[in-house]
Amino acid sequence: MGISSEDKRLTAVVATSSSSTSGCDLERTSPQAKKTLGKRILAVIWDSLDKSPRERALIAKLDWFILTYVCIAYFVKYLDQTNVSNAYVSGMKEDLKLKGNDLNLLTTYWTIGYIIGQFPSQMAMTKIRPSLWLPAMEIIWSILTICVAGAKNLNTVYALRFFIGLFEASSYAGIMTLLGNFYTPAELGKRACIFQASSSAAQMFSGYLQAALYKGMNGRGGLPAWRWLFIFDGIIGIPIALYGLYAIPDSPATTRSRWLKPEQKKMAVERMEAVGRKPAKPVTRKTFKAIFIAWPVYLFTIAFICHVLGIRIYSYFNVWLKSTKRYSVEEINLIPTAGYGLQIAFTLSYAWTSDAIQMRWPVIIFACLVALTGTIILSVYPEHNLAAMMTGWLLTFCETGAGALFITWINEVCSFSQEHRLIVIAVVETMSFTFNAWVPLLAYNTSEAPRFRYGYQLAAMFFALEICMVGVILFAQESKWNVGDKEDDE
Repeated sequence: MGISSEDKRLTAVVATSSSSTSGCDLERTSPQAKKTLGKRILAVIWDSLDKSPRERALIAKLDWFILTYVCIAYFVKYLDQTNVSNAYVSGMKEDLKLKGNDLNLLTTYWTIGYIIGQFPSQMAMTKIRPSLWLPAMEIIWSILTICVAGAKNLNTVYALRFFIGLFEASSYAGIMTLLGNFYTPAELGKRACIFQASSSAAQMFSGYLQAALYKGMNGRGGLPAWRWLFIFDGIIGIPIALYGLYAIPDSPATTRSRWLKPEQKKMAVERMEAVGRKPAKPVTRKTFKAIFIAWPVYLFTIAFICHVLGIRIYSYFNVWLKSTKRYSVEEINLIPTAGYGLQIAFTLSYAWTSDAIQMRWPVIIFACLVALTGTIILSVYPEHNLAAMMTGWLLTFCETGAGALFITWINEVCSFSQEHRLIVIAVVETMSFTFNAWVPLLAYNTSEAPRFRYGYQLAAMFFALEICMVGVILFAQESKWNVGDKEDDE
């Protein structure tokens, strides 16, 4: 795979005179023109540094508003997902009398809602502006998250987790689609991975937050610390949603953003045209036919299913820590933050590396090999060797960033159609979380914790299959199989 073909189209764009472009000045570059060493280094460090001042100003604005919103919004969403596990080991298990597979069922109910909401949310974004849709979903999600703190029994939490998943479904796929609307292939990898890293930061912060709440807020207002965790998370989400109403610019062709000047809106459109990104069109039966007779929707779905099922393993790290009976509640919440720190470092390294070499697949394979090593150690289960067990667990955290590269790869393969990107990403997310709803119930039955009979071996298998699927996708792309653009030619 590579993004060089897209970059060649971008460099082939010839800027018109300043009078006809109202100041838009995409650089005039021939496909054969070579950048100086200094510009190549600047492009690797940050891809706007080697561009013209006006294009650099546009990208700086996009980064400031889009990246701040998507990272903070997803940070809060993922904080909630991690909160469930941290709350479980910080008193929720005892207060609500959780037993057996109840922890997995809390995630399963969330996942069912997430699955049901995925496709309708993506289709809604073809009719409703993302600047309205995404914040509206976030406000409802915030209210429901706060309600978890008031739940008196497990069934209430099950119901709330379902609806939280339903309204959270707009987040990941919608944000990835939004990023694909404004950034070129040479820019998208970094932004997608920075966005992905916000989830790791959330999981890290959740551990510190739960430890602090357990120490300072436990019993305040008659509430245990784990309930305060959900209250804080929900409250944080509301101002972020209000910020999204202003920060989200929709798409280059339809934006009404007040922070983009008219000439910058025009440049945003020209940038997307230069890399083959076409404005949105109505979704028709021909659109669905074109998508479902092509390979991307199937191969990326299988690969992403393996990715999601593989990385599920690290969410049980704190369950293993608790089972050792070596650590306090605060330590059980804090130790996994080392894994999330590794996630951030590896995810950002994936971003810079994949953009520098202009390929996604080698970085994804490397990420899988790192996590595969961890799962092999856990499969052997050297339970009396604490250092080996810790190493195994920490290595499983390092593959998460590959998910952002998969979605970036989809945005690039389907760059010719916004509808294709919306629908393919929706299908990929929906199917991967459909499997994520039931496979962990079998693989990670918490009544078997910490030594799951099948979980560690299955995680290793999923990472190995993910590597194989990357090879199949690369072969399909290099063979120039149909990617679903026939509908556009009709």
